[in-house]
Amino acid sequence: MTPPDNHLTFEDIRENPYQNLQTMTSLVRSSNLDAYEALTRSIGVDPVMELMRFGLPVDTLQNPDTFIPFIGFIRLLEHTALAGSCPDFGLRLAQRQGAGSAGPLLILMRHAATLEEALQTGSRHLFVLSPNYLFSIVPVKPDGKLVDLTIDIDVPQVRLRPQTIEHSLGYMVQLVKLVSQGQAKPLLAMLPHRRMGPLQSYAEVLGCACRFDAPVAAIRMAAKDLSLALPDRNPLLQQMALTYIDENFGAPDKLFSDQVRLLARRFLDTGAVSQRDIANALAVHPKTLQRRLLAEGQVFNDIVDDVRRDRFLELIAQSAAPSVAQLAQLLGYSEQAALTRSCRRWFGQTPTALRRQRAPESSSTGVR
Repeated sequence: MTPPDNHLTFEDIRENPYQNLQTMTSLVRSSNLDAYEALTRSIGVDPVMELMRFGLPVDTLQNPDTFIPFIGFIRLLEHTALAGSCPDFGLRLAQRQGAGSAGPLLILMRHAATLEEALQTGSRHLFVLSPNYLFSIVPVKPDGKLVDLTIDIDVPQVRLRPQTIEHSLGYMVQLVKLVSQGQAKPLLAMLPHRRMGPLQSYAEVLGCACRFDAPVAAIRMAAKDLSLALPDRNPLLQQMALTYIDENFGAPDKLFSDQVRLLARRFLDTGAVSQRDIANALAVHPKTLQRRLLAEGQVFNDIVDDVRRDRFLELIAQSAAPSVAQLAQLLGYSEQAALTRSCRRWFGQTPTALRRQRAPESSSTGVR
């Protein structure tokens, strides 16, 4: 297996703005760019030129209900932040947008009975914004008094996307606050990259302490907040929003192997990955899981191997990369030697050699 060649750097953003845009099928609703024009102009950057740079329609900003390539959206945020010397651009954009750009999704959520129902309903219909946004509620072990609201972006073609992740977390906080009318409060924000902007920006937008270089992007809150009764509960309005979504969007088709890959990533972040556990999470028999993967030309062990490889690259790119022994544990290997064998197979090098190579790359991006 050869190393992936799709790691986006700031030089890629500057010099190759159109790379892979033509083959990218992941889409995101253009309402995610609400307030983009005004914010971009405020930092001395021309929003029209930025859109053109990444092949996005110039009228995107006037048509919030259209869909644009997700890879273009990611690169747009990253380059705008770079061009305007605004490292907290994603956070600022989320703050200016509030949660209003969610449209029918917001109506669907705010008229649920409880916050948990709102989040679960929102998760099932997140394709209104993009089928590539992946949300889950994960209990924090061991006592379960805390939960993590995790958000992931299933666009593997672009790995350098801190602005988009910070925008997503800021947007999630705004949404939870609006739906609960301020009753639910975040306790901790986890970001899977080093700090980008001033701590004050994180405090203003996320409203809680932050942990950087975390294994996942998530907002941690008290589990009891999930049972909060929502003050705007209205089953009729909720049903109207659901009907509107069904008629105008429809549920997207997603490959079964993509669901397995997502779950493998999440199980890996909390411990070992087993075929039985993932089959249970998908409510299918392990043999059914095997059969459906084979129908898509996929094998479970290969998927887990790919997830481990990608996670390994993310971990060694962190500002304080774990030791090789820690990497083996985080990737679910029983011993360090197993990780070494995998690295030689993936990249033809040992984990130690790869960590030494990646260190100067991480420091040269200008991200702090």
